[in-house]
Amino acid sequence: MEKYFLPGNLNWTNYEIVGEFYREAQILAALGRKPRLDEQVSEEFEAFLVPEPDNPFDANAISVRIGGHVVGYLERPAAAEYREVIHRITASKSVATTKASIWAVRRKQWDWETEKESTRFHANIRIALPAVDQIIPLNNGNLSDVAVLPWGGALQVTGEDKHFDHLFNYVPSSGEGMVILTMHRMVHLLRNGSEKELVEVRLDGERVGQLTATTSAHYLPSIRHAEDVGTKLGVWAKIKGSGLAAELVIQGARASELSDDWLRTMAAFPSLVGEALSYAIPPAYTEAERASQTRHQNAPAAPEPPASQPWALQSNQPTVRDAEAAAARVRVGKQLMAITDKDRQYSPGLHKAAGISMIGISIIVGLFLAAIPFIGPVLGLGLLALGIYGNVLKWRLAIALEAEKRADYR
Repeated sequence: MEKYFLPGNLNWTNYEIVGEFYREAQILAALGRKPRLDEQVSEEFEAFLVPEPDNPFDANAISVRIGGHVVGYLERPAAAEYREVIHRITASKSVATTKASIWAVRRKQWDWETEKESTRFHANIRIALPAVDQIIPLNNGNLSDVAVLPWGGALQVTGEDKHFDHLFNYVPSSGEGMVILTMHRMVHLLRNGSEKELVEVRLDGERVGQLTATTSAHYLPSIRHAEDVGTKLGVWAKIKGSGLAAELVIQGARASELSDDWLRTMAAFPSLVGEALSYAIPPAYTEAERASQTRHQNAPAAPEPPASQPWALQSNQPTVRDAEAAAARVRVGKQLMAITDKDRQYSPGLHKAAGISMIGISIIVGLFLAAIPFIGPVLGLGLLALGIYGNVLKWRLAIALEAEKRADYR
């Protein structure tokens, strides 16, 4: 299938996927090796987003695959949000492609089955995932002869105000979206009579602005190269506007930033099928995943999200704190209890003991505080309430760990 590269800064893996806890074998296969004890591995890969309409746990499920291995999923709410866009790309015989970063480590940790310390694998995977309304350009009907530049730094287009009548037709109701412009050479006559070559940008064949002399110099070599190989050069651009005005900001790699591989191929932008209420998507749920889900019946293919929200860190490398923040959720009564890898380092008995200690400490300190005139009794009662609350949380965590242990080893 043809690759559909998601627009955006692929060096910023901003979204944490879920389900890594149950896919140690697949992640190790994607890494190509097992980390040594306490060795922190951090590597980047090309990842595919593959919809699974035949997934028995969630028909909206979107798997994340690296090297052919399912290493996790988009969380349920995100899968429902991105379903239409990813299905459309897949129905167009393309595969949504982005960058993924894997952080992994093996550490000594408490083993629930043997009640002894053992080695356990921890992994955290993040992908570059743009906003859902910025994945498919607003003008996606006639781009089969356009080679779109890789994503690059933002540069303002000038002269858009003279072409608002045309741009107005593309401004979405949200006020901001993505389009693909084509770049062309133009000759600008200066006041002194000399000529200057600039870059003109067009939207669906109609001029909508130009670049300054300084910014044009970054793209003229790429345009000439495209002309030599008989294709048009395109660039992603953000269109932002209202009923009164609109502006364009291009996001394309400069000539000095292009790889030799891209220059050799200059693949045309994938042709997309028209918008529809539903799309014909082939089954993609794998037998290996079926076996994994049978063993972990409490873990759906697109499991509940971890306690932490998708990260928006400036660093594109997961840290130890990031990995420890990733949590699984186990049902305790009518509520879901988040369990992190840090919690799993201690037995349920130790957590219960810690809860009881909280009450004891709060009583002792509370008695001293109660001796303070006027506000002392209030402080003592408040501290006691905190101790009781902490004890309840510790006991609920212990019960959740015991439930996870039973589910993991049945």
